[in-house]
Amino acid sequence: MEEIMHRTAACRMFIAALLLALTGNTLLVQAAENPGKQYRETLAVMQMLYGIEVRAAHRFQLFADRASAEGYANIAHLFKAIAISEAIHADHFKELIETLGAKTATIDLSSIKAASTDENLNYASTTELAEISNQYPRYISRITPERHTQAIEYVQFAWHAEKHHRKLIEKVKSRTSRLFNKLLASFGANQSRYYVNRNCGTTVAELPESDCPVCHFPLDSYMEITRP
Repeated sequence: MEEIMHRTAACRMFIAALLLALTGNTLLVQAAENPGKQYRETLAVMQMLYGIEVRAAHRFQLFADRASAEGYANIAHLFKAIAISEAIHADHFKELIETLGAKTATIDLSSIKAASTDENLNYASTTELAEISNQYPRYISRITPERHTQAIEYVQFAWHAEKHHRKLIEKVKSRTSRLFNKLLASFGANQSRYYVNRNCGTTVAELPESDCPVCHFPLDSYMEITRP
């Protein structure tokens, strides 16, 4: 009788363990099949940032086209470099969205226009400053609790790139803040050079001495942007 009771208890324990294992495996499978459920906030931020970066890339390309049309080759060169940087970030966020099992939305670009080059520089400076001071720190704080390492890294890449964009834009503005056309023509006499890191989107006018200071990829991860 005692032996039967032991066997019954052992059988119950085995069944319980089996059910627990099956349940656990089911949860793991569900998590693997629906990663977006585990990273709801991260996915929401990635969708938002994807739209922002796609619009930014398009806007800066329009700015580059306008600067070229107005004869400001160096300003067009800067805007083109920034547009390429923003496109790299958009690709990063698209990749993450798809990894999390979602699709990117179609971004409406019809309302984005370019003004004069002077106005475009002012707009770019104001926008970049707002992103650095307000938006990106909030995005990072929103996704950090979910601990998606790649997402956090990509947002930090974009944040650091915006800082570099601001420095480059402010450098140009400091040379052209008064008597815009005269000083801008003088600035255009010097051939500009811009480089964008293929991995993190960092944009610089001079290559660093060693690895990229943001993503630490080697110097060959930078591409020189051709003049428009």
